[in-house]
Amino acid sequence: MPVTRRSFVATLGASGVGIIAAPLITWRGHEAAYAFQGVSERRADRLIASKPGMIRVDSNENPNGPGARVFDAIRGHLNQSNRYPVLGEDELIDAIAKAQGVKAENVILGCGSGEVLRAAVQAFTSPTRGLVSPEPTFEAPANFAKFLGHPVLSPPVDAKLRLDLDAMRDAARDAGLVYFCNSNNPTATVHSKADVASFIDQVNRLSPDTVVLIDEAYHEYVESPAYGSVIPLALANPRVIVARTFSKVFGMAGLRVGYLIGQPETLKKVSAWVLGSNVNQLALVAARTAIGDAQHIADEQRKNRDARAFTRAYFEQAGYTVHAAEANFLMVDIHRDAKEFKTACAKRMVAIGRKFPSLPTYARVSVGTMPEMKKAVETFRAVLSAAATPSR
Repeated sequence: MPVTRRSFVATLGASGVGIIAAPLITWRGHEAAYAFQGVSERRADRLIASKPGMIRVDSNENPNGPGARVFDAIRGHLNQSNRYPVLGEDELIDAIAKAQGVKAENVILGCGSGEVLRAAVQAFTSPTRGLVSPEPTFEAPANFAKFLGHPVLSPPVDAKLRLDLDAMRDAARDAGLVYFCNSNNPTATVHSKADVASFIDQVNRLSPDTVVLIDEAYHEYVESPAYGSVIPLALANPRVIVARTFSKVFGMAGLRVGYLIGQPETLKKVSAWVLGSNVNQLALVAARTAIGDAQHIADEQRKNRDARAFTRAYFEQAGYTVHAAEANFLMVDIHRDAKEFKTACAKRMVAIGRKFPSLPTYARVSVGTMPEMKKAVETFRAVLSAAATPSR
């Protein structure tokens, strides 16, 4: 019988403690060491971005936050802060299951989607069965695999910044895990549901034991009519899992809630590497409230759509290439060193995304509020104009 959060407390006896404790003790050691891997540069960037008065369009965050209903729910549950979360976990899982049309046994929670992504790397890769993670994409899974000493294959994106699915398929032979971010961070490109399903089928035939992890962090922002969630495939296929987060459209990046959907036996392998009580009491109630707030989600989608279109129009009218924008950010070819552009913008109180080494002339710009993007565009115009003006 699959182990669920409901059955865990009732069925775990003294003999089961060692089974669970061993991977968790090992995980704590890994987590402590991993905390020092590449953190200093990211922390420095975020310290700059948090400077008072800075327009923060650097980290793909929702600039508006989670909304009034969520704040009311948090305030209404402050008196539970002294208690460990138990029922709150089940209640959030039930809310997610209802929203996604799955059963509670098909869901596990994470401290942001970052925790379940790292746990999947731990569960399915090894020194002999590596990770396939394209370049560039969200770096956390590949960084963690490298820390563990597990091989990483990183097929580059194509000329239009789309994931090269043929190259990823070929790289997947004998891999433990394939990481597929759709839409992809930082390129904002997206693949159709049919293409993703075909890719999964090809990987399954080429390498039957390889698990494919589809990261749908930006799901609510995608507008391509060909796109669709592959959660149904995760329910039908034990080699598919889907990650979601409350950090983006729900505006809860600082509260840290994410989840993974898949078949119970597949999730059990990941659960061994996820810490207990990994989502705090207030974040649980916040997420449970947010996922049911359809009007707030629709408002956030509209705000992002309008500010994104405004920003994209500026860059394209100025002659810069934006291949896609199926997220709450843009990847723009500014025809010059992205780090220098980032530094110049920061001096003018606009923080944008970091430089990605494989795309040295591309700048990632998150979508802020419309007033923020109007100010940011003026900064971009000034910086790019100054850079284009020859010195005397």
